[in-house]
Amino acid sequence: MRKKLYSTLTVALCSAALLAGTVFQSPTALAKTDPNVSLIAQMNAAVKKKSWNSAATYAKKIAANYDNQKNYDLAAKYYDLTAAYWEKYGKPSWGITSTIRGDHIRTVVQTYAEVPVSSPARKLEKFEPVTGSYIGLYPAGKSFSGDPAGAEAAFGQKYALYLTYTYFNKYYPGNTAFPVDYAKKVKALGGALQIGWEPHAGLDEVQDDEYIHQFAREAAESGIPIFLRYACEMNGEWVAWNGDPKKYIEKWRLVHDIMAKEAPNVAMVWSPNFLPRDNIDPYYPGDDYVDWVGFSLYTIPYSHGQLKLGGNPIDYLRPLYEKYSKKPIMVSEGAVSFHSYQLGKDYTDWGVGELANMYAYMPRIYPQLKSITYFDLDKRTTSYDNQNNNYDLHDSPKMLAAYQKFTSSPFFLTKVEDHAMPDNPVTYKKISETTELNGIVNLFTYVKLPLGAQPYAVHLYNGDKLLLKRAYAPPFDMQVDFDRLPDSGKLIVKVLDSKFQVLVTKEFPYKKGPKQAASATGTATGTAAAKAAASPLTGIVRSISYAGLLATSDSPIIGHVKSLWDLDGTKN
Repeated sequence: MRKKLYSTLTVALCSAALLAGTVFQSPTALAKTDPNVSLIAQMNAAVKKKSWNSAATYAKKIAANYDNQKNYDLAAKYYDLTAAYWEKYGKPSWGITSTIRGDHIRTVVQTYAEVPVSSPARKLEKFEPVTGSYIGLYPAGKSFSGDPAGAEAAFGQKYALYLTYTYFNKYYPGNTAFPVDYAKKVKALGGALQIGWEPHAGLDEVQDDEYIHQFAREAAESGIPIFLRYACEMNGEWVAWNGDPKKYIEKWRLVHDIMAKEAPNVAMVWSPNFLPRDNIDPYYPGDDYVDWVGFSLYTIPYSHGQLKLGGNPIDYLRPLYEKYSKKPIMVSEGAVSFHSYQLGKDYTDWGVGELANMYAYMPRIYPQLKSITYFDLDKRTTSYDNQNNNYDLHDSPKMLAAYQKFTSSPFFLTKVEDHAMPDNPVTYKKISETTELNGIVNLFTYVKLPLGAQPYAVHLYNGDKLLLKRAYAPPFDMQVDFDRLPDSGKLIVKVLDSKFQVLVTKEFPYKKGPKQAASATGTATGTAAAKAAASPLTGIVRSISYAGLLATSDSPIIGHVKSLWDLDGTKN
């Protein structure tokens, strides 16, 4: 056992040294226990010579070996090295698949603290909320057949915006260029409209002519906020406007200038697909021509003949968010498939976990994510070439219940307007980076386990001894009274499986800041309601209850998570 631990530690140190640009000499003992030693030595030699293509090739082989052994932590590190070396070689796109696989098997545990927001940190774009996220819908589910009012009744909630599509140079009954009738339905509900405006005949059909000016005038006359997603998914070979970034930018700027002059209620949304990501940048029209940046973002259980569950939307969005979040970000269309028609197999339990990632975690982790529109459609009901997936939430009671639970948070906004915000505006910071830890503070813990596995429970400890809280459903919300804790210390998070075996333990140092007066806006910190919830037995606030999604053996959101023995081949 000691030898195995020493071997693992040695290889981990090797990875860290390589990332620092130095070479780690593996001891002789390692060579007897680790089949990757010779590959590591060859990779080291390539790094010394700055032969980055060779280093990347060796790193990829090492990563694949550890991946096959289910040693996912080390595999993820070497996938990261693979991507880093391809970037040094001048071919960053060659490392994208390694990055995606590394993210898919990586374990992440991070606790965040809720902190109040008083004013925007920068100038806001058109219709951008101060904080919070607009909730949107593409209402194509079988239960309401594209009718926005029927969708609100079916889901039991209001939506800030609705998505529809139109072709370039298409005219509607009444000779309108703009979807006037649909806009009226949305206006009656107090909503905004997102329009996917698609030049299916190619970019050359986009001209400064009467059609485009009529569209702009009718958009202005609609009297509602319009998010114009012109020529979206331009990075995909499946659209007619792909392939000529220079012409794309020229036509985008033409559309932008006309809308800016004739339709001030139109916000321009530049919206690539989340994959492929290596050819997105050349299509960016420039900051002066973009109000919002959007992405199509889907998670599916089976694709391209691979019997592997799809990745986490948080991981897919991260590199794009890091690059473009100087603008407000939206998931302009996105969904989680819970059924593969190709396999004839149900993936509801996995799908519920991915819904949690999309709605319970993603807008909290990424504060510039200001809108999410769900693509509610069973693709089998369409004429699309790809009819493999079902996103229609009303076809799965478990998916629907989870979606309604996650989107009921007051963090989601149901009215589009400038400087919108929830009644109690908040944002979220990593707890180790927060000094606003006084009184009762809302915490949540993001947990990502390899291959989409879902944890059963999260326990929070004050140091090594006192159990402060426990939670049994994402986003693992807890309330902690920091006035009862030392001024500084460490919180320990333990992630458990359904047998209450510890899967992951993570320490988070914290340091309290100066005490603040009780919030006049009624946020959780210091409110009388929150203080009244303090437990008379321990002095710690009682755990939050999740009606309908409590921890049970058949809970769709929790499910059964394998023990560490199953995850990496070693006993915990």
